[in-house]
Amino acid sequence: MSGAFEIMNCTMFAYSTSPHVSQIYTGFSILAANGEIGLTQKLANYSCRGIESMRNMRPQDLNGVFVILNDRKVLFYDTSDAPHLRTDALEVSDAYFKRSYVSASIPDRYKSRVYPFGLNYEVYTGKLNRFEVSRFILRKNIFERFPKEFLRRIAELASLSFLPTIENTCAPPAINQDPRVLFMARAWDPDGEAAEVSAEEKTERVQINETRARCIELLRKELGSMFYGGFAHTKYAVKNYSKLLLDSPLTSGKRNYLSLLRQYPICIATTGLHGSIGWKMAEYVAFSKSIVSEKLKCLVPGNFEANKHYIEFDTPESCVQQTMRLVGDLQLRQQMMKDNWNYYKTYMEADKLVGRTLQVALSS
Repeated sequence: MSGAFEIMNCTMFAYSTSPHVSQIYTGFSILAANGEIGLTQKLANYSCRGIESMRNMRPQDLNGVFVILNDRKVLFYDTSDAPHLRTDALEVSDAYFKRSYVSASIPDRYKSRVYPFGLNYEVYTGKLNRFEVSRFILRKNIFERFPKEFLRRIAELASLSFLPTIENTCAPPAINQDPRVLFMARAWDPDGEAAEVSAEEKTERVQINETRARCIELLRKELGSMFYGGFAHTKYAVKNYSKLLLDSPLTSGKRNYLSLLRQYPICIATTGLHGSIGWKMAEYVAFSKSIVSEKLKCLVPGNFEANKHYIEFDTPESCVQQTMRLVGDLQLRQQMMKDNWNYYKTYMEADKLVGRTLQVALSS
């Protein structure tokens, strides 16, 4: 970043423990470690009049982070799936960065201070910097109120469980790999996994499941051994899609998934819940993949474009057609892989992503 960022002072309210916000924490931590910003971290939620509804949220339920820039501007990073905005956070924010940015969902009076955040996924620094240590260990309220969450974090920090870090969640293009195709997916229970869902959400989940199932079925038939994919072994998928499961319940674990991802140059992405762009799209870009994706419903900054960074499809049949284009066109496949690596290095590395938001906030 430019020298102007050296005088930036940021106060980050690191209350959320959701993996959705890890990318934000990581970006701020790197900028601070590089001396590009001054960073103070508070292990509490931002508190002021107007956000009463957010104060008592459980830390794992808040998909968002408040930051105070230069002691005067309030920034809010919203990483939730749905395109709707948190009105309470919006009312107190000078700049609001939205993961699932859909212009039509933003009231006109707020459009001037709501900005697209970018592709979101889970990633950590992988280093024991003081900010990460304090988030993982020193939060007494997590241990007292949510002991299972605390123990999970300790296990991750001690490498007893796999932690996706900057080092193991990206790779430059492997342009000479055989054109094999990967699509590992989840089937969503229409009745919800932990909370009730609306009739509209049930319909959406059924549609997502059926699209993914048909894609898996057709890709297996068309590509045979050149395709690897299926549903993760959830209770719902085992009951309803037994013939379309991955070959092992262990395969969908993050460590195994990222290992497999390195081996497949062509990857399939489908729309997530609430029309969101799933983590897989971000991971595909970070691993320099050529991508076949359903049409994106959310805006991504940095001129992230169809026919350059991904090829669109709108039906399972067209998914197969577009996939076969990439299988048969080495030049197209290689160029897309290079373009995605360039996009990752320019816009998606955590410090650069956060740095861009600070530039936007400073100029707003």
